[in-house]
Amino acid sequence: MTVHASKSTPHFGLRSIALPFGADAQTVLLPASAEVVGPTDSLGRCTEGHSTADSGQETLRAVEAGLAVLDSDGSLSRSRRIAICVTDGTRPTPVELMLSVLLRNLVRRCPAQAELTCVMATGLHRPTGLDRLVTGVAEAGLTGRVNVVAHDAHADDLVEVGTTHIGTPVLINAAVARADVILCVGVITAHPEAGYSGGAKCVVPGVAGAKTITALHDQALQPLELRGELRGNPFRAFLEEAAGLLGRVHVLNAVLHPCGQVARAELGPAVPAHRRASAWFASRYGVALPPSPDVLILGAGGAPSDSSLYLAEGKAWRTGLDLISPGTVLVLVAACRLGVGGADFLAALTGADCSEHAARKARFLRTLIAGVRASYLVHSGIPREVVATLPVTADTVGAQEAVDLALKASPGRRVVALPNPNFVVWTAQPGRTQ
Repeated sequence: MTVHASKSTPHFGLRSIALPFGADAQTVLLPASAEVVGPTDSLGRCTEGHSTADSGQETLRAVEAGLAVLDSDGSLSRSRRIAICVTDGTRPTPVELMLSVLLRNLVRRCPAQAELTCVMATGLHRPTGLDRLVTGVAEAGLTGRVNVVAHDAHADDLVEVGTTHIGTPVLINAAVARADVILCVGVITAHPEAGYSGGAKCVVPGVAGAKTITALHDQALQPLELRGELRGNPFRAFLEEAAGLLGRVHVLNAVLHPCGQVARAELGPAVPAHRRASAWFASRYGVALPPSPDVLILGAGGAPSDSSLYLAEGKAWRTGLDLISPGTVLVLVAACRLGVGGADFLAALTGADCSEHAARKARFLRTLIAGVRASYLVHSGIPREVVATLPVTADTVGAQEAVDLALKASPGRRVVALPNPNFVVWTAQPGRTQ
C-alpha cells in the first residue's frame, strides 16, 4: 500500500478529509486537488472494517509459533523468573489483547512456580496506562499469579548488566535484569530517532536507568528525521547493543491498522523479529516523499500520539522537516489535551533549566515552525504562555479556520495533508523543490 486516498465528498471544487484530533476527528474542506498522504483513520476510528476477533487470531498465530521456537531448547519450561516488558499509555499498543493472549499461552509452557512480572516500560515518562496491564492480566485469568509494576528509571535497585563498546554503563530494572527470559510487548510505528518503534526499545529506554537513557538520547544530536532508517542509525544501534547485554530478549511486536487493530504480529528474538515486522510496516505504509508543498497540513494521528505537545512533536510532526521549504505555509494539528507533556519539556520551551533531550526536542519543533513562510497551530490544551514561546503565526481550536488562513497566506495552491504521520514512512526521495 502506498498513498492512501481519503474518502472525501466533492463540494463545489472542494474535498473533505478527517484530521484525527484526540479521540475523535475534525473534518475540513480542502481544494479538490489536495493530495492526502497516508491514512485518515486513527485509534478507535475505522473505515475499513477491521475487527478485534481478527486481531486476536493474528496475535495468537504469532504467539503460538514464537513461544514454540523459544521453548524448543527448554528455555521456558525451566525458567524460574520471566519478565514481560509492556509499552506504557503513550503508545498505541492494544495492551489488553496482546498481553492476555501472550500470558495465557506462556503459563502453559513455564513451571507453575515460575515468578511472572509485567513491567510497564515507562522510560523517563510519568507512569500512565498501568491499569491496562492489570486488565490484560485479568483477561488472561491470572490476577494474583502475575505481578504488575511500573518501571522507575531512578530506582535504587537498578542492576548494571554491563557496558556498551563506548563505555556506557547499562542499568536495567531489577525484575528484568534477574529474569531467565525477557519478553517485550509493543507495536511498530515510524519513529524519528529509532527508525521504527518496537523491538529492544521496550528494554532500552523502556526499563533502563536514567543515566543509560540519557546516553541513548545523546545518539540523536541533530534535527534529523530518521524514521524508517535502521542501517547506520546510531540511536537504534545503541539501544540494541545495550539491550543485547541481557542476552535473552524476545519481542511480540504488532503492526497495526491505523484504527488500532492488529494487522500483523511477530514473536521472536528481539532484532530479527523487529526487522521482519518493520519490513512488513514499510511494505504496507511506504510512500514516496512528495515535493515540498505550498500548504502542508500535518496531523499527529489522534490520541495517544497527540495527547501532548511533547508527543506530537516526536511521534508525528518531525515528519514535516522532510517536507517543508521556506515558502511552505504550515498547519499543525494536535489536541494536546494534556498540555505540554511534562515539566522538563515545559522548561525547555520557556528557557528554564532542562535536560539536553528536552532542549533538543524544543529545537526540533522551533526548527520546523521557523523554517516556513507562516504557521498555524490547532490545539485545545496548550497554555497561552507556552504558545507565546513558539514562532507560530496564530493558533486556534478549529482546523478549518487554520486551513482557511493557510490558504489565504500561500501564493501557491499545491496542498498536501498528512493526517496520521505515524503510519507513513518514506520509501523514495525524488528531486525536491527547495
